Amino acid sequence: MESPLLNFVGAVGIGVVLGLIGGFALRGKRPNAMWLAPVLALAGSLLASVAALMFGDDRQYGWKEPILQVVLALGGIALAYVMSAGGKTDAATSAT
Repeated sequence: MESPLLNFVGAVGIGVVLGLIGGFALRGKRPNAMWLAPVLALAGSLLASVAALMFGDDRQYGWKEPILQVVLALGGIALAYVMSAGGKTDAATSAT
């Protein structure tokens, strides 16, 4: 039987790796995404682990929890892209 700590370590790994990849991918268009994407991706993956724990996951690190961690980490990266826009869209900035 695996410990709950191992699941959270996996969530941290998923969040950090995907967040760093997303931050580097977005740094050209959104400079704030370099630090914001890893933070929000980590928060999303940890939120997935907490949600799995709250909804009765038997702490078997199956395929559902890592998929949810990846999806919420990618959602955090998307949120970093939107938040770092500063209320401006690419169409609005290119029109000026």
